[in-house]
Amino acid sequence: MDLKNFGSKQSESKQSSQSNTKQTQSAPPIAKEFSFMPTIASIHLSEVEPQARALGQSPFYRDVIFRHLAPGGGGAGRLNLKVHTNDQMLSHSANHLKSSGAALAQYFGVALQQHRSADQIIKALFPNQADVKILDFACGYGRMLRFLAHSMKPSQIWASDIQHDAVDFVSTEFGVQSIYSDADPAKFQPDQKFDFIWVASLFSHLPAPLFNAWLVKLRDSLSPRGVLCFSVHDESLLPLNRRTSDTGIYFVSESENDGLDKDQYGTTHVSEAYVASAINRAFNAPTASQHGYKRLKLGLAYQQDLYAVAKDAGSDLSALDNFRWGPWGWVDVRKLLPTGQLQLSGWATSFDKSAIDHVAISYDGQTLKCPLEVVRRDVEAVFQDARLRNSGWEMTCPLRAEAQSGYLEVEAVSSSGERSLLYAGPIVDPLVIEEPLSLKTVTDAATLKTNRLLTKLRSLF
Repeated sequence: MDLKNFGSKQSESKQSSQSNTKQTQSAPPIAKEFSFMPTIASIHLSEVEPQARALGQSPFYRDVIFRHLAPGGGGAGRLNLKVHTNDQMLSHSANHLKSSGAALAQYFGVALQQHRSADQIIKALFPNQADVKILDFACGYGRMLRFLAHSMKPSQIWASDIQHDAVDFVSTEFGVQSIYSDADPAKFQPDQKFDFIWVASLFSHLPAPLFNAWLVKLRDSLSPRGVLCFSVHDESLLPLNRRTSDTGIYFVSESENDGLDKDQYGTTHVSEAYVASAINRAFNAPTASQHGYKRLKLGLAYQQDLYAVAKDAGSDLSALDNFRWGPWGWVDVRKLLPTGQLQLSGWATSFDKSAIDHVAISYDGQTLKCPLEVVRRDVEAVFQDARLRNSGWEMTCPLRAEAQSGYLEVEAVSSSGERSLLYAGPIVDPLVIEEPLSLKTVTDAATLKTNRLLTKLRSLF
């Protein structure tokens, strides 16, 4: 999801600032911003993604990611942050955000949140993980799998994807077992059963026939105690002018992955009723009975719902009642002002009872705390939660000239001490050279409406 401009410049009000925060003010004229930007070194858009991959190999980034990983597994030396050159998720972020730091922060920020979700579900349902066999199905190039292989034994993990080079990559880099998948569910024939099957952002792309066929195939791949956990786009994320069919599914042949057949891998939205009915059919529930499942609304990186369903209809999934979403958010504005100061703003939130305490901004050997005091009705509207109205934050930071070439880290910190990565990378990005935009286009981009936010919300996976 391209959240870099998630409601940017829509701050409406702010309470009295603390010593290092400032009052909300109008955005500077577009012309001033562009008159300053050309003084920064420039690169071509095609260079952003390679720079992002290189940034991920730096000691700075390894330290940042390691600090955000859940305890367990090996030390920082085992942490592998290599990103394959064909990884569409990083390419997608780089093309949209046009910033190596923002693209990599989005790529790994989502991966960390996915891992947080998968890790706590596994631990809740399988208190003794020593003998649990895990399948990461539709694993891609290991965006999340790298962290799972770090926090658990790689020998317990199998990876499968329709992209064979992706399977080869994760097997080689992260030491997991591999299984090639196929567009036809009937041709997927693993030689064993799995206790936990994780499927992130596959069913959110499948047309109805494949949605149902893959549910059946993955059910057949579960052990007797097995649990399937998969994600979907809920129908509430559809644009206002689109609705699901009478059966509760809406499929369109569009996706961010140009390497796959869009008639088989497009974009799908479903109602909970549709998912419940599909689970019943796949798991052979008796007539007029519902096979049990647990829905975790927006449990996958605050953008897709997670559904957990056990092969045994009598299995107890109540341990997931304690699921925690953790903090989430984004940096909308990161800009070096003509005065030499660093201007930052964005939003941060949590669905948990532990509210966001502050946003931590670390650079030049110091960490500043920024409170959430800016009204963000756009965030409230997108997540349909009035508690998120005051989720905005804003700060103008002093910045020594010698520190402008350094690194910046921004985190959302909850009142219980949980942390989420919002940004990690260069303080100042090079100016990206691309096709020139008209002034009207730039002005429109700076005044995004809530319906534009919904579009961005759907674009991450």
